[in-house]
Amino acid sequence: MGQQQLLLVILVAIIIGLATILGLVLFENFRDDSIKDLIKQDMMEAAGIAQKFYTRPIGLGGGGESFVNITLDIINLDSSNIVTRFTISETAETYFKIEADPIADIDNFTAVVYRNRIEWEE
Repeated sequence: MGQQQLLLVILVAIIIGLATILGLVLFENFRDDSIKDLIKQDMMEAAGIAQKFYTRPIGLGGGGESFVNITLDIINLDSSNIVTRFTISETAETYFKIEADPIADIDNFTAVVYRNRIEWEE
């Protein structure tokens, strides 16, 4: 009877260990997904401000249907915050790119902002 109890204790310890590891992996994946969502939300808000900047005349502080002079300050993004670093990598008349470099071990991604849409490059 003692040997069966010992095997049962070992089996329970293995099951608890596997469940703990699985829980940690799931927690890490959910954390990464929530960080991505947070960064994308910041980029979407900035894109909305940028699209307003695009349509506003130059005399009123806008771009006059151009993204050429857009900056992070105009779209209310800090170059660095607690979860990522933002940069504007490319500007043109009809589009510009916002790049996010997450501080966590997450791949970089880019939003290409046009006058009437946003495209994601991951």
